[in-house]
Amino acid sequence: MGTAWVLFWLCFFTGQYIRLLKCYRRQCDNALTSGRTFRLSDSNVLRYTVKVPLECDIRSVRLIGTNGSDRSFYHIVVDHKGQYNFVPGQYCGILPPGISERTKRPHLPRSYSLAPVLEEDGVDPSTCFSIGLRAPIITPDNVESFRDSWICSRFLSGASSGTPVRITGPFGKFMLSADDLEGKHNLLFVATGTGIAPYLGFLKSILESSSSSGSVTDVGRILLFFGIQSPSTYIYRTVLEDYVSKFNGRLTVVPCYSRYGSESERGYVQDMILRQRDLVNSMCFSGGRECSIFICGCKSMDKAVCESLRTVFSENPDRDAILSRAKVEVYD
Repeated sequence: MGTAWVLFWLCFFTGQYIRLLKCYRRQCDNALTSGRTFRLSDSNVLRYTVKVPLECDIRSVRLIGTNGSDRSFYHIVVDHKGQYNFVPGQYCGILPPGISERTKRPHLPRSYSLAPVLEEDGVDPSTCFSIGLRAPIITPDNVESFRDSWICSRFLSGASSGTPVRITGPFGKFMLSADDLEGKHNLLFVATGTGIAPYLGFLKSILESSSSSGSVTDVGRILLFFGIQSPSTYIYRTVLEDYVSKFNGRLTVVPCYSRYGSESERGYVQDMILRQRDLVNSMCFSGGRECSIFICGCKSMDKAVCESLRTVFSENPDRDAILSRAKVEVYD
């Protein structure tokens, strides 16, 4: 009799679970097909997928930097009509139109860090986001080599206002903690190229948080190392300079030029971290605050940056704990 009752209740609860799962799936499918966001909880938002992306429009495309030889940088504003919620630091996927000549299948999505729109974009920040991207400079001599590469960046950089674009996501956990956002920690940011994008959102969020809870002078210190080739590729320079002013001495930006200046002045971000070791060391427990570390940029630099930080913190007994908490987001 006991075994029979166990089997009965097992079948009953299994049936209930299956019915609930089917109901959940129907809710998800309805949310996706209607283009609306279905919230599982306040912190868990359903993501748009490759099969059911969010249909958006390009609002503007602006050239913001170039080295004049092999690369240019663009600021792209995307209108999501209020249907796309993300946390600063997350990234989206963008599906370029067309079929790959190599695979004969639709192009795969390309990931881009999400950033808030700028004041000069002249759009509603609640219905638009921006991305910063790098695209190759195409010439008659190299056009064949790019036939099936840089597809999405070439599509976006050549788009015009009103061009439809399909978005997936948001994705990622490269985000400020509550203590970071409230200014309880010092922050060490390391970026190269378009890896600067998430930090624009971080700085905006910290300013907004400080203005609602007190003064910006109450937040922790922020140190940003930004790796770029030369002044002509110093993207978002005026934006960063404006943030330096608004943070009233709490934000320091160190541009790291790899192809500009004298030999003693040039260097990659990992080189500048070593040269500024006293400044970097001062971020740890300065003012009684811990230091949160964020690294975002090209895939080739993260190990070198971490090694430089290990060297700088070599005499800090908490070095391993500090570095274990570092958040890293890299791209190819």
